[in-house]
Amino acid sequence: MFDGLWIIEFESVIQSYGKGVVVLNNGRLLGGDDSYYYSGTYRAEDNKFEGTATIIKHNPHGISVFGNIGHFELTFTGEIDEYRFSAVGHIINNPEARITMTGIKKEDM
Repeated sequence: MFDGLWIIEFESVIQSYGKGVVVLNNGRLLGGDDSYYYSGTYRAEDNKFEGTATIIKHNPHGISVFGNIGHFELTFTGEIDEYRFSAVGHIINNPEARITMTGIKKEDM
């Protein structure tokens, strides 16, 4: 029900904003934007959504919503339905580095 292609928007606590895409497929999360790619896992049950993702820079000139970081790991929780999700998260081992995310499903798997 949740597997598919999603357009995501995110904003960090330093008021930095970004957009990207993710594919959710059987517990696997893959995606990216113009500067970073994302690889992780998720679990969705009863409209609850949680997971972790490693965010890795692929563009040497790119800057993340947390600043100029080569790679980092996020953990997130939120709510999801067939068409939308919203989640909050933070960099693992740095709970002050928070992020909010929303997603809109564009294609089913």
